[in-house]
Amino acid sequence: MEDDQKYLRKLNRRTRFTQFLVWIALFFTAVGIAAGYKNWLRIHEKAKAGLVGVAEIKKELPNLAKKEEVESLLARVDSQLKENTKHLDSALKELHQVQDSTQYIADTVNNQVKALTQQQEVLSPPRSGISKSWSLSEVRFLLQMANQVLTLKNDKNGAMGALTLADQLLLQQGSTELLPLRKQISKDIARLSQYKVPDIDAISEEINELQNELEPPQKVFSDSGLGGAGSLNNQEKDLKDNKDLPESESLVSRVKKTLNEAVIVRKFDKPIYDEMSQETQKSLSQLLSLRLETLRLMLLQGRDKSYHDQIGRLMATLKKYYAKEKFEVLNKRLEALNTVNLNPEVPDISRSLTLLDSMTPKLSKGE
Repeated sequence: MEDDQKYLRKLNRRTRFTQFLVWIALFFTAVGIAAGYKNWLRIHEKAKAGLVGVAEIKKELPNLAKKEEVESLLARVDSQLKENTKHLDSALKELHQVQDSTQYIADTVNNQVKALTQQQEVLSPPRSGISKSWSLSEVRFLLQMANQVLTLKNDKNGAMGALTLADQLLLQQGSTELLPLRKQISKDIARLSQYKVPDIDAISEEINELQNELEPPQKVFSDSGLGGAGSLNNQEKDLKDNKDLPESESLVSRVKKTLNEAVIVRKFDKPIYDEMSQETQKSLSQLLSLRLETLRLMLLQGRDKSYHDQIGRLMATLKKYYAKEKFEVLNKRLEALNTVNLNPEVPDISRSLTLLDSMTPKLSKGE
């Protein structure tokens, strides 16, 4: 009996120890499961974020250029560059050929002019030093006048005429010593011929045409229009009809009529210019005409910046009030006027005068 009790107590101790071990195992199992679930949640969130990124990349993939397309584009650009380089090389080669031939022709002409001048110098009777000095003074005066006319009056034709007359006087001299001066005058004439002066008369005529085109059309009002005889007859008729009605109905109709005439709801689908009254259109036309006259004044005064600013103001006004089709037509004409440069760079034609001044002492000794 005692042995059985001892055995039972021993068995109970073992059972409790076994239960303790089982509870510990369950505890660690629960902790492991919780940690694993937490790790799984973190991995799941990262997977969702990765799926969102993959979806965005798939959405952007059609907009990205493929490697083959980029390579083909680079190949086309490279071939075009090579082709343009070949054309440029051939054009430069032709330009060099033209330059060489032109230089050869110029040298030939210079040699012929020199030979003819030598023959003229031999055949012509000797001139006195006074007449030669007088002719050189005339040439100097013409060269000075060409510079002054171009600088002060911007007169290209006057300066060209003065240079041409100076060259003709030197030609009459028939002296080989004056050939360098004639060559320099020819260079100044060529430089002056490339000088582009704005055509004031043509631009002024274009401004006149714009003024005529911007004149408002004359509106003809019918008898039913405002202020016409028909409207007066209608008003008199309404007054007679109102007299036949009772006083309350006549008063209500007059109030309704007043409200209908006072409150007007319009849709501005049409251009603002078409919705203007004749007086407003006339005022707008006068404003545009004044700005065009101001533009003409700036043209005559040669104020380039103010000229272009005034064209900008005209474009802004036309865009605000005129229809798109009408504005595009007028805007093209104003853009053509806007390309004009009123103050182009004046060429330097004083080198011939400087050369004459440097040659004067030598020519004076040779008299």
